[in-house]
Amino acid sequence: MSKRHSLSSIGLDLDDIEAKPASGQKVAAFHEEPPTQTPQETPGAYVKDKAVNMTVYLLPHDHKRLKQLAVEHDTTIQALVMDGLDVILDRNGQESLTRWKTRRKARG
Repeated sequence: MSKRHSLSSIGLDLDDIEAKPASGQKVAAFHEEPPTQTPQETPGAYVKDKAVNMTVYLLPHDHKRLKQLAVEHDTTIQALVMDGLDVILDRNGQESLTRWKTRRKARG
C-alpha cells in the first residue's frame, strides 16, 4: 500500500497561495462568438465538426431491412434517411436538407 504525501511534505503551503479576483482570462459566451463558416465553405472541414448528431432507435429486424436496402442500392443508411427526410420536408413545402461532401471513398 502506498503512502500519500501531504502537501507540506512536498513543500507546498496553501497559506502561501493567494487567488486574485478576475485573474483568469474571460471566455466569450457561445452566443457572443462571431459566426463561423459552414462545413461546405470551410476547406478541409468535416460535417462532424459542425453538424448536430441525431439518434434513431430501430428494432433489430427494421435495422437489418435498412442495411439490406442500402446494400441493394449501393448506398448508406445515412443517405436513405436523408432522402426520406427530404420527402417529408417536400410534402410540407420546405427545402431539402443541405448535403455535404463525404470524406469516405465511393463504394464500388
